[in-house]
Amino acid sequence: MSRTLIICVDRDNDFGEKAGVRSPVIGRDANLKAANELILKDPEDSDSNALFSAIATYDHLRNSGEDVEICTLCGDKNVGLVSDRVISDQLEEVLRKVKCDQAIVVSDGAEDEFIIPIIESRIKIRAIKRITVRQAQQIESLYYIIVKALKEEKFMKKVLVPIGVAFLVLGLTILFVLSLRVYLYGLGTLDPATTGFMTVVSAIGIYFLGKAYSAGKRISETFSSIADQFINTRITVFSLLISAAVFAYGVYSGLVAAVSTHVVVVAIILLLYHLIPLTVASIIIFDVGRILESLIIFEPGRRSGMIKSYLLSASFYVSFFVALLGLLSFVNFGYQRGFLKFLYLDVAVIMTISGIVVGTVVSVVRRRYGRLSERQGEELRAAEKDSRSL
Repeated sequence: MSRTLIICVDRDNDFGEKAGVRSPVIGRDANLKAANELILKDPEDSDSNALFSAIATYDHLRNSGEDVEICTLCGDKNVGLVSDRVISDQLEEVLRKVKCDQAIVVSDGAEDEFIIPIIESRIKIRAIKRITVRQAQQIESLYYIIVKALKEEKFMKKVLVPIGVAFLVLGLTILFVLSLRVYLYGLGTLDPATTGFMTVVSAIGIYFLGKAYSAGKRISETFSSIADQFINTRITVFSLLISAAVFAYGVYSGLVAAVSTHVVVVAIILLLYHLIPLTVASIIIFDVGRILESLIIFEPGRRSGMIKSYLLSASFYVSFFVALLGLLSFVNFGYQRGFLKFLYLDVAVIMTISGIVVGTVVSVVRRRYGRLSERQGEELRAAEKDSRSL
């Protein structure tokens, strides 16, 4: 005959924190005492109601002739990895003392049910019973469902990205209107309320997009990586700084050239004409640094694969920008012939075709041969870690 273990879960250890109960609590009498102690300390705590329900379930099954046992598992006030580890250890202890074949889990809300996979990995779950106390369970469950959803990257991208884009587009539209108004009628027409609204809307849009793509985490990891590389004098640090400086100069020179004209199309063409060549140069500088570093760090067997990957990556981006520059030359030629004398129409045709062809070939080769496998990626990270420890 199978034996059923009724498990009451208190993930945040209210029994221990409020009533001083030591867990795991095994047996009907010990659990009834624990429930009374908690409800006397805090009558509004739903964990005591969950335990009373577990005891009632125990009595019902026992009177029906089933072989049952009851226990309470308490975690830790630091809900998460700490509390779940404590509950896992307590469950192992209970299963050693009480031999059971299946379990009934009783909880007071969604928070406690996060540990169901832990229980299910050790004993078969017969049923799950959720206790509702004055709507507290719905509120708590909704809260933890929202918190859990916000931790899932797919959910955030599906929900936050459209909202963030909508807010950002609205903010940029208001910015464009304000800029046009200032350009036509002067700074006296600038409305502080509209400017503030534009700033807030744009900030919300940027925040949602950053949250959806974990921008804060990525920025933090990037700064940590750069600081770590500085400490270990990595070549890529210096190539990155030089390439960033070249790119920044390209942005600066492009803006300086763009503001010299009042024609919007000409300003954009000037900006891109100055920016694209220096962007290509910054990419080449950074990849040269990576290639030089791979020559120092990696063994000959892996060195060729890494260099091939970097060369393919650089070739793809360079061909893309060359094709873009060629297409831009077409626009320039059609809009204002002879605007940039050193880029003629035949050169634009050659740049566009060669950029598209080279980019397509590199993309195909990169897809088939150039990407690092997962195992190679792990070896790369291990090699970088070993190089930093030396």
